[in-house]
Amino acid sequence: MKPQAAALALALAVTVAAPARAQHALAGLPLTDPAYTQLDGLMRQGCAAARVSQFRPFFVGDIRKAIEEAERDSSCTGKLLTALRARFPADTAPRDTSRSRLSFGAAGTLQGTGLKNGAFHPLWEDVRPTSEGEPAIVGIGRIRLTYDGGPHVLLVSEAFGQTDVRNDPHIRESPFRNTSGVVGFQDAYISAEVGKLIVSLGRAREAWLGEGEESMVLSANGPAFDRLLLALRFSKFELRAFAATINDVVLDSTRDVLTAGVAQQRWHRFAFGHGITYHPTKKIELTLGETAVVQRQGFTVDLAYLNPLMIYQTTQHDTSQSGAGDANLTGFFAARATAGRATFSGEFLVDDIQIDSKDRANYPNQLGWNVEAAYALPIIYVSSLGVQYRRIDSFTYIGQVDYSKVYQNFDAPLGSELGPDADMVRGYGELWASGKLRFVGGIARWRHGAYRITDRPTLNRLGHANDPYPDTTADRPDPQRAWIGDLSAEWLDGIIPITAKLEVARITNVNDVLTPAKNLARLQLIASYRFRYP
Repeated sequence: MKPQAAALALALAVTVAAPARAQHALAGLPLTDPAYTQLDGLMRQGCAAARVSQFRPFFVGDIRKAIEEAERDSSCTGKLLTALRARFPADTAPRDTSRSRLSFGAAGTLQGTGLKNGAFHPLWEDVRPTSEGEPAIVGIGRIRLTYDGGPHVLLVSEAFGQTDVRNDPHIRESPFRNTSGVVGFQDAYISAEVGKLIVSLGRAREAWLGEGEESMVLSANGPAFDRLLLALRFSKFELRAFAATINDVVLDSTRDVLTAGVAQQRWHRFAFGHGITYHPTKKIELTLGETAVVQRQGFTVDLAYLNPLMIYQTTQHDTSQSGAGDANLTGFFAARATAGRATFSGEFLVDDIQIDSKDRANYPNQLGWNVEAAYALPIIYVSSLGVQYRRIDSFTYIGQVDYSKVYQNFDAPLGSELGPDADMVRGYGELWASGKLRFVGGIARWRHGAYRITDRPTLNRLGHANDPYPDTTADRPDPQRAWIGDLSAEWLDGIIPITAKLEVARITNVNDVLTPAKNLARLQLIASYRFRYP
């Protein structure tokens, strides 16, 4: 038996009968957990009290508090809230000190994918042959070990095995021996709470703003981070700070522009971020923050970037820093609001913006935004209609001198899945047949210009201030355009979650070269069994 298959079998076999205990309040809920979709669906019904945070993963303790708030709001009652309360019961029972503090969990997942005429996911890459898309069958096994150090300390270590990692941007591990799969760790962290401050150190996935794994600011579209996280929460304010190592980048003379005589350069890279959310009322939420990608040829970290109370823009230009002026900075602002049955959200990202008229004549702005509105239908079934528009300017994330400063981690964007030089408008509708069964469908218009997050050498943005959008190059003269339709059914159970999704795309000018329209399709079925997981 292959090692990956053995890992999957072991994960499925760990079904020792034992009474379940309440999840620890400091546990970070994995970003693929069904509860995120249920919470989002509840908020789209006008339940502002169900908002947990703009920063994911959510702590289980914060989810419980949001559910308690929602239960006191008459606009939140219904099948979704009932399902969430059953999944996250109030942790009011006295702690049983006689039980072992060590607990095990496991999960096994089978993913089946059918592709026709090519692969168009991930969206930041080119359209590729079917042979470069997801394999037909992938098995994933997870074993999770948790140590409960009391109400204020938690240790988590999760090992996983995956049979095939082709076209999976979440993987950072090397192939296991001569197989197509990997064995590694995704969640491995220690979290501690001191008063209102939570400190977490270790490997985990992070996503700020956006929804699910997607965000313009800090997404989970790539591998998990080795990070230090600080979280501080008050009744009206929430603060979050983040520092992580991201992948080294080796610049070489064959793919990059280097100083004459230099054949190769290795850069160690770090990502930092901090943000603050303010709740003036239960129905309004405002968030402000910034991120930085910092490169060093030594492994020294400027401690100023670890200070969550200092602005990175001033830190970057502090002449005492060892690498002054070398950070790729972004700033962001977000707002969410609820008005009756309507919900609104907006996010604005500033990678670079030109203020001076001389700069505006030479350099393009590097911006991104995401706006969404949804309305809950007044019918017997929980349902809503919505529209969303996302746009990433042509040089956003990539408008730097070399690839070591590009806003990416293992060639996957730290920001939006669209990557630079792309936008998408999508209309959608969802219907909840129960608190766990959801149907959703949508249609989107997608445009993708000439630039990619993985382009090397990185193009200098000087002189591109008046370029069209989406942009073009000599090699990619015709922007790619597509219609994408999607339909999915989701069984959002905490033990056996199942998702079936069909996407069809009609793409013109594939990879920005003049071509007739091409039809592509992707059918995916993902089913898991989870035993005391997470």
